[in-house]
Amino acid sequence: MQLIELDASGWAKPLDFYLALLPRLGAPEWHGLNLDALYDSLLGDINAVEPPFTVTIANIDNLSAEMADFMARVTTVFADARRDYGVEVTLQLI
Repeated sequence: MQLIELDASGWAKPLDFYLALLPRLGAPEWHGLNLDALYDSLLGDINAVEPPFTVTIANIDNLSAEMADFMARVTTVFADARRDYGVEVTLQLI
């Protein structure tokens, strides 16, 4: 299983998350910057990195309330992809 490690230090808005994650997934330039697009790409056949993989995000303790809420929604997207389609994608916030 591939491990993708990200550092949330300095993330102020959801765009910062996408700018960190999408290149690490090898996402195409046309990849959307929203949770629906993220969900679709977790299912496979879009990014260079295919499931199974784990994304760890360090330094989340100092995120703004907006970013903490957003990361909770991202966690749900990963969980939904696993539940709905059985893809092996995991998100760990550390």
